[in-house]
Amino acid sequence: MYLCYDEAVQVGLNAYRTLEYAGSCRSAFRVASREFKGYMEDISLPYSPELSRRWVNDSKEHWNHHKLKSSRKAMSVLADIIEHSCVTTSLQTKIERTPPYTQLPSWSRTFVDSYLATLPCSYGTSCLTQIRNACSRFFLFLEFTGINQPNEITHDLVKSFFIKDIHMSSKSKDRYNNEISHCLMYMADQGLIPKTVGLALNKFVIPDLIIVAELPESECHGFSRFFNTVEKDISRSMADYDAASKQLTDIHKNRNYSSTIRNVTSQATRDFRVFMEANLFAYSNDLALEWLEFQRVKWSRAKYLGFRRVLLSIHEILCTGTLSTRCFSTHEPKYSLPGWGDDLLSQYLREREREGCADSTLDMIHSSCSRFLVFLDNRSIVSEMGITPVVIKDFQVQDKHSTVEGKNAYAIKIRGFLRFLARKGLVPETLELALSTEMAPHTSIVTTLSDKQIDAIYTFRQNVDRPIELRNSAIIMLGLRMGLRASDIANLKLTDISWKESSISFIQQKTGVHLTLPLPVDVGNSLYRYLCVGRPQSNSHQIFVHHRAPYCRFGRFNFGRLLQASVTSQCESVAIHGFHVTRKTFASKLLATGNPVTTIAAALGHVGVDSVDEYLATNEDQMRLCALGLKGIGYSGGFSL
Repeated sequence: MYLCYDEAVQVGLNAYRTLEYAGSCRSAFRVASREFKGYMEDISLPYSPELSRRWVNDSKEHWNHHKLKSSRKAMSVLADIIEHSCVTTSLQTKIERTPPYTQLPSWSRTFVDSYLATLPCSYGTSCLTQIRNACSRFFLFLEFTGINQPNEITHDLVKSFFIKDIHMSSKSKDRYNNEISHCLMYMADQGLIPKTVGLALNKFVIPDLIIVAELPESECHGFSRFFNTVEKDISRSMADYDAASKQLTDIHKNRNYSSTIRNVTSQATRDFRVFMEANLFAYSNDLALEWLEFQRVKWSRAKYLGFRRVLLSIHEILCTGTLSTRCFSTHEPKYSLPGWGDDLLSQYLREREREGCADSTLDMIHSSCSRFLVFLDNRSIVSEMGITPVVIKDFQVQDKHSTVEGKNAYAIKIRGFLRFLARKGLVPETLELALSTEMAPHTSIVTTLSDKQIDAIYTFRQNVDRPIELRNSAIIMLGLRMGLRASDIANLKLTDISWKESSISFIQQKTGVHLTLPLPVDVGNSLYRYLCVGRPQSNSHQIFVHHRAPYCRFGRFNFGRLLQASVTSQCESVAIHGFHVTRKTFASKLLATGNPVTTIAAALGHVGVDSVDEYLATNEDQMRLCALGLKGIGYSGGFSL
C-alpha cells in the first residue's frame, strides 16, 4: 500500500522524532519536503522517485553542499515511506548512528590512537576522521566476531570482513579498505600480524585468495598433499621464495622490461605469497602449478600465462641461481612414449647432440621416432626385439603426411634410429632396409624473387626510418646482396664486421666452414645506419636483437615474415615462402651476369660446385642457347602431321 505525499511527510517526521534524530535533521527534512511539494505544484506533475531525483539534480548547482546532502537524504526517506508505508532502511537507530570509534574496546581504541599518531602532521582533521572511522569499522567487526588480540587476525577473517562490509558505493568501499590495509601493514611492521594479512584486503587480491579449508571437499583434494609441513620448513621456503622474487624483479629491471611485465611479476609473486601464508603452505613448484591450475578457469588466458611465466621463472632461479629461459612451453607432450622406447630414444638423441646436430634437427628426430614408438606401443610391442620388417611395413602404410617429401624426411630420421639400435646389437643391421623410400630424388626449378619484388625491397629500404624497419632492411639486404643464410645472419656478431677491410667473416652454422665475404656498399650502409640509429642498447653480442626487453638475439624464424611484410608494404605481391628465396635470388643473379660456377660456389660458401647446377634453369637466355633443333630427325607413328 502506497501512502499519499502529505501522510508520508508526517510519518517521516514522526520517525525522525522516535529515532532521536537532532532537531536540525527534522527541520531539514521538513524544509526539503515542503520545497519539493511546491516544485510538483508548479509543474503540475504527481510524485515519483524519478521526479524527486530530477529536482535534486536540477537544483544542485544553486545549493551548497549541506543543503544538497540533506535534500537528497530527505527524498530517499520519502521514497522509502511512500513505497513501504513506514521507514525501513532509510533511517538508522541511535546506536547504529553512533560512531564506531566510540564503541571500540579499550585495546583496539588504544591501537587506533597509536596508529593515527604515526601519520604525517600534514593530514587534515577531516582526513584523520575518515581514517579513524575506517579503522574503527574494521576493529568493531573484530569485536563482534570475538577477536580481542591482534595475533588472532587471519587472512580468512580479513576476507570475511571484505565480503560482509557494505558501503553505499564501490568507491567508498575502496577508500575505506585502503585505509584499513595501511593500518594492517603498520601492525605487520610492529610484528603483530603476518605482512600478507594486510595485503589480503586488496580488492585485486581478494577474488584470488583461496582458503583451502573453506573449499568443498571435491575441490580441495589437490592441495591435501601440501598440508602438515613443519613450521621451520615453511619459514625457510618462504625466505627462499622472497629472495628469488626479489632477484626476478631485479633481473626484469636490469633488462629494461616494460612496466606491464614488471607489474604482472609484482602481482603474481604477491598473490601467491598471500595464498601460501594464508594456508600455511611451504613453497614448492608443485604447489605453484596446482594453484595456477585451480585458478585457470577463473582467469583470462593472458593473466594465466603471465602468472605462470613468473612462477616458473622463480622456480628456475631457485634451481639454477639465474634466469636464462625466455619462453616456457605451454604445450603438453604430444606423444606418451613407453618406458623402454623413451630410454632408447633419449640415448640416441644424446648421441646426435654430441655430433653437433642443431636443436631443430633434434626436435624432428624426436617427433619422427616418437610416432614410430607410439605405433609399436599400440601394437603391444614391449621391447625392441618386437620390431620386425612386417611391423615396419605396417607402420609405413598407416603413417600419414601431407606431402611425400615430408614422409620421406620422417623415414630418414627413423632409419637413423634403427641404425643406432643395430650398432648396439639390439636389432639386425638390415632392419633399416624395411623402411622404404616413397619417391626418387628430383630436381625442381628454383623459385626466385621477381624484378618487381626486388624493386619493392629497395623502395622499402629507401623509405625506412623507424628502428625496427632499419633492422629489417639490413637483414633483407644481407640475404639479397650477399646470399647469407637466415641462420648465419641471426648469428652475426658485432666483431664479425671489419669496417676497415669492408668485409664480413663468420663460421657458417650449417657447414661449420669459415667464410669471408666482401661487404657491398649498400649493405654496409644499411648495417651502419641500423647500428648507429636503430639498434637498442643491449648486452647481446649479436648484431640483430629484439626491440623489446630483454633485447636478446633476434631469431631467424622471423625473417620470412619480415621479408613478406617489406615487399607487400610497397606493392601487392604473391606470397613469399621463406627467407631462403633471397639466397636463391642472389645465386641466380650471379649466374645471369656471367660469373663462373666456382665464383658462385665460393660466394655461397659451398665446398663443391655441383650445388650450383640447380640455378642453371633460372638463366633463361643461356638455357635457350642449349636448345637442339629437330632437323634430320625422322618421325614415325600413327598420327600424321
